Amino acid sequence: MSKRPGKVPREDEILALPSEDCTHIVSENHFYKTEGYYALVKNEVNGVNTLPRSSDVIDAYVVPICLEKAKLCGVEVCHWEISYTDAPAPCIIYGVNYFSTPGEFFVAQDLKQSQQAVKHVTNNGRYPFCYQPLGESDMPKKSNVIFGRIASDDPALANLASGVYEAFHIPLVSMIYVTHNGVPQLSSLGPVKYSKLNQREKEMLGSRLGGTIECAGGERDV
Repeated sequence: MSKRPGKVPREDEILALPSEDCTHIVSENHFYKTEGYYALVKNEVNGVNTLPRSSDVIDAYVVPICLEKAKLCGVEVCHWEISYTDAPAPCIIYGVNYFSTPGEFFVAQDLKQSQQAVKHVTNNGRYPFCYQPLGESDMPKKSNVIFGRIASDDPALANLASGVYEAFHIPLVSMIYVTHNGVPQLSSLGPVKYSKLNQREKEMLGSRLGGTIECAGGERDV
């Protein structure tokens, strides 16, 4: 492993952040069969206490499982349903099959949009899908969670982000949420490109990485 001063990682870089009791693996994407996922599995096979666990990230990126696990951990979550046919609009629609992209969603405001989205995420009806009903004024938003913290000063949103981290232990993740009656509710989780972080988020990540970090994805020139 090579080492370099802590700062915002380069594109596709996977970093190991050791601490006294565990090693955090920081990656843009921990989804199943990505390099980030295999970095977790490699550590686990070698007996290294690692966060997130490979089981955490598999749960995090399948929407119904993500929401049920988060709910069990006390996190406010959106109501969801599984269907093979229709989704009542307005709603958020997610694919739940092996080929679905984590964090990708479609907002359907009417029946036509719902039918189009369902056709897309089910590959013309081959797979089930997940939908979450929306109120008339509800709209999904995104916030990047960095070791359980967000750039927003909203205490309710910060509490949601903290709960998500406690449930899944993912150092860097995109949190999709819906604020309903003033309460932010988790809708889904997805990967985050380092380049998509705003300046404050980059500073937060760089500060958290601080000191010396190890490149978990193999030797790199620094």
